[in-house]
Amino acid sequence: MVRKIFFAGLITGICLIVTHGFAEEVQKSEKEKSELAKLMGEIDKSYKAVEQISGYYNYSDKDWKVIAEASTNIIQLTKVVINKFSRPDDKKYQDLNKIMLSEAEKMLEVTSRKDERGALEDAQWQVRRLRQTCAVCHKHLGIHLYPQLYPGKKEELPPGQEEIPVPKQTDAPGVPKDW
Repeated sequence: MVRKIFFAGLITGICLIVTHGFAEEVQKSEKEKSELAKLMGEIDKSYKAVEQISGYYNYSDKDWKVIAEASTNIIQLTKVVINKFSRPDDKKYQDLNKIMLSEAEKMLEVTSRKDERGALEDAQWQVRRLRQTCAVCHKHLGIHLYPQLYPGKKEELPPGQEEIPVPKQTDAPGVPKDW
């Protein structure tokens, strides 16, 4: 009888310790994800600042300053992401973060020669390279930037938006098949 009570108490204690350990691990993981999400949000703000002006035909000194500040922010934040949130088991993620850092450094370098011929096009090119790097990384991680473009992902839609239905095929004469 004493053995059974002791054994039951031992099993219960082990279960409580294991459960507590898993709960702490989940809380730590959630904290890391939210902190990483904040950093990525700041990177996104800086990226959107340069993307907004990337279609201009001429850059003013104010525009070049925006590019330089955004590049500096992206460089600093990417270094934090690489150092603090590294994933040694995911080489592609590591490589994509290093590429993002490299492209941001190149964009900052372009601002140092803003008065040279072709600098505007180089800055626009670097914005596209950053966009491409972000898109590849998000695809690798399975993160949809615009979930409303992916039918069947209703749980990811922002509040107030609904899924856009696929247009029905018509056999009407004169209407192209791809409409």
